[in-house]
Amino acid sequence: MSIFKRKKKVPNDTLDTTALYRATLNSFSDFGNNINASDVVKICIDRIATHSAKLKPRYVKTGSDPILTEKKGDISYLLKFQPNPLMTPFDFIYKVVSLLFLNNNTFIYPVYDHETHELLALYPIKPNSVEAYKDNLGDIYLKFYFSDGSNYLLPYENVIHIRKFFATDEIFGGSGAISDHAAILKTIAINDSILQGIDNAVKSSFQIKGLLKMNAMLSEKDKQKQRELFDDAIKDATSSKGSAIVPVDLKSEYTPLNVDPKMVDSETLTFLQKKIISYFGVSQGIFDNKYSEEEYNAFYEGTIEGIAISLSEAFSKTLLTKRQLENGEQIIFYSERLQYASWKTKVDAIQRLMGLGIMSLNESRALLGLEPIKGGDKRLQSLNYVDSSVANQYQVGDDNKGDNKDEEGNSTSGN
Repeated sequence: MSIFKRKKKVPNDTLDTTALYRATLNSFSDFGNNINASDVVKICIDRIATHSAKLKPRYVKTGSDPILTEKKGDISYLLKFQPNPLMTPFDFIYKVVSLLFLNNNTFIYPVYDHETHELLALYPIKPNSVEAYKDNLGDIYLKFYFSDGSNYLLPYENVIHIRKFFATDEIFGGSGAISDHAAILKTIAINDSILQGIDNAVKSSFQIKGLLKMNAMLSEKDKQKQRELFDDAIKDATSSKGSAIVPVDLKSEYTPLNVDPKMVDSETLTFLQKKIISYFGVSQGIFDNKYSEEEYNAFYEGTIEGIAISLSEAFSKTLLTKRQLENGEQIIFYSERLQYASWKTKVDAIQRLMGLGIMSLNESRALLGLEPIKGGDKRLQSLNYVDSSVANQYQVGDDNKGDNKDEEGNSTSGN
């Protein structure tokens, strides 16, 4: 793990091992605790990660206006174009969110230049286990253990940490064990058992259908010969020239075996699948990639929006200093969810927002999937909206405009 090259500080004196928190990220090979072995789980996480990866991270600053302006530099470049040499922004966010839903925690390590302290890369890391320690000053450190046997102790403030189900544990999401999904594992196991039962039922339909009893004492060679003759009779009966009758002589007696495999009804399968996808905050429409505008908006507000907020706050807290945050600088993961709205909804939004001067011509064209035009950065505003402090000046029939009045309100104009 050569990415671990820089630490802001080292632990003070000794670590307080009595205040130890541990998270285990076991790489299970069996289905037992590996929720990703379930195709339903894999699809759910893929749906969430795919839509989350459409978020656009931006490094911005709030001015005195207050208008957000995008800042330039190493942080902005990495977020917009290449978080690390191996990933695009889409790949990066997809992996971060996938690890979050698989492990209830995601760790991202920022790599800095030793001399210039320039941010060089952002890497999502996947350790096997993590331990949290405190030094004598109360600072927290994370010790990461990897599958190759290596381990690294890093200051907690140097690591971007995103959590899910953060309730019972002091540091980590979940219940302290990152692979903990006890709430849903039972349902996944039942669903898997039912699918295996269906598979066995299908296979049983191809098994032995009956017994051919030889009413005579035969040698093994004769038994083999009789079986071959019976097989030939079946083939002849099922051929295009044959009939549906299989002839046997008095020395043979065929006894059918009744194989009646039981299949699980579709309602039970649907119920189990719904429990799994609901656990991940995915509706049936999102799961099937056949969703309406209303379904997507509900999915965004219930699942994606929380992820966007969590990413924005975690990245800002770790990558920016306290002074930068106080000066209005922050990292925001923007969402363009209106791209999934119907054409009518988009047009209605443009009409309303452009009238208020919120959207420019090019922003409106982008919402409709059209290319920008020259001079399209202008913002148009309807004259139907005026400042409330001067609204009286625009009222019809106000003939006092321009009149001078004394303290009692009497006109002092010269007519």
